[in-house]
Amino acid sequence: MRTVMYERSGKTNTGAQALRLEGLRHLRVLEQGESLVERDLTAEESRRLLPLVEQAGQSPAPAPLAPATGESDGLMVTLAFEDEELPRVRLTTAHLPARGAGAALDALLAELDALLTAELHTRAPRHAHAVLPHQLREEE
Repeated sequence: MRTVMYERSGKTNTGAQALRLEGLRHLRVLEQGESLVERDLTAEESRRLLPLVEQAGQSPAPAPLAPATGESDGLMVTLAFEDEELPRVRLTTAHLPARGAGAALDALLAELDALLTAELHTRAPRHAHAVLPHQLREEE
């Protein structure tokens, strides 16, 4: 089984959060490149993710998408298979989960986003959402 990487980040990559699924057996959660959580997936998580990852992997890789412009406080969402040169999905969105990559990929994005959010919330409730650079300045 392939390694899948899901990342969401602000425009300047501050607060970048990522989830890495290694063979649908192992999960790693990273924040700004630093590993926060490493664990094996539960049987239920694997059961939910397997058909979504297989369907996304069998669909033809889309042409690279240019990020939308004009959204100064939007999030960038990226979904990539490790053995492919280009990411499958690269979307700018104002709301999570991101939509617009097609039904199969949107379902996978929603599942991975929910899993990433749950892991971050378990670790520290204040990190349960992506923090954008302008929000950091407001909170300080």
